Amino acid sequence: MRVLLTGGSGFIGHHVARALTSAGVEFITIGRTSPKDTPKHVNVDLLGSPDFEALIKSTKPTHLIHLAWCTEHGKYWESQDNLGWMTSTYKLFAAFAKQGGTHAFIAGTCAEYDWRYGYCDEELTPCNPGTLYGITKDATRRMCQLLASASGMPLTWGRIFFPFGPGENPRRLIPSLFKAFRGEIEPFGVNKHYLRDFIYVEDIASAIFICMHEMSDGVVNLGSGNPVSLEQIVRIIASVEGKDPSAILDKDSPKKAEPQLLVGSCGKLRSLGWTPKQDLTSVLANF
Repeated sequence: MRVLLTGGSGFIGHHVARALTSAGVEFITIGRTSPKDTPKHVNVDLLGSPDFEALIKSTKPTHLIHLAWCTEHGKYWESQDNLGWMTSTYKLFAAFAKQGGTHAFIAGTCAEYDWRYGYCDEELTPCNPGTLYGITKDATRRMCQLLASASGMPLTWGRIFFPFGPGENPRRLIPSLFKAFRGEIEPFGVNKHYLRDFIYVEDIASAIFICMHEMSDGVVNLGSGNPVSLEQIVRIIASVEGKDPSAILDKDSPKKAEPQLLVGSCGKLRSLGWTPKQDLTSVLANF
């Protein structure tokens, strides 16, 4: 097994690289930034129209894990870079399939679903993305699945829900709550009754590894399957920091047109033998 990994220096990719290293799997990272402690790296701008066929021929991967995409906090939802990533992802996957790749995992997103349904099942919930990010991810999935079907190669399209953990952007919700209770930023309001599917980043990495190892095919949700309210998150973090949660919970809630419930079914993932290794409370207690 020889894995080609994109996005290896990113939030999730860093943990995937560690999981591959721990399992003794040979892998090569590609991209503009060389991840730390990565034995083999090819410097290439994936948005710069590289020769993907030559790249695949030179690296000779049997498996592809493609995580790279635009992820800049607060901007990626409507960034025009989404269009570039849609094109480059398809070209990379097409080159990999042409060279006889064994299996590919490509990172999708829960933003592909129609959020009005709240509970997101891979087989039952329709896709109706409301952002450019979700639209381009969904379009990329459709193109890649057609190609995978024609080539007879299994492709896992992993729809990731709400990851958290070491290395995430400090402006995201959970790091921001810790900073607020530590007095590093002003307290802010949250939609405390919202229910979200949070999943620890190391559990995402193990899920991706299992999808690759089991050569799963089709769409697979990468989530915990357990909805947690934002109020519960606030109370856990307040308890960890020894602070009063009302500093956040008594603030006015942001006015956002989002559903109260967003959670993914994870039966397909669990059927592959995956179970989360960390629970939310213990992780946040050691954040």
